[in-house]
Amino acid sequence: MNHRKRKQSENQKKKRMYTPEGYLMDPPDAKCPYCGRSKVSCSYVNTLSRAWARGACANKYQKKMTHNETSECQSKGKESPEVG
Repeated sequence: MNHRKRKQSENQKKKRMYTPEGYLMDPPDAKCPYCGRSKVSCSYVNTLSRAWARGACANKYQKKMTHNETSECQSKGKESPEVG
């Protein structure tokens, strides 16, 4: 019984925190350094789940950047940049 009440209160907090427009409790200037968007899960890290979202965003956008840099170097006839 107690577990059910606790879960209900957690779900109510989540509903108040997130809306379709974005996360309400984020600071107004919070932006993700990788995708540049605000009011998304990766824009402001205050919980573990949002830290995982930021990590996923970083992996996604760093792969795109690395792929773009490699294709630019190949088109110019240079070797791919070394990651150190």
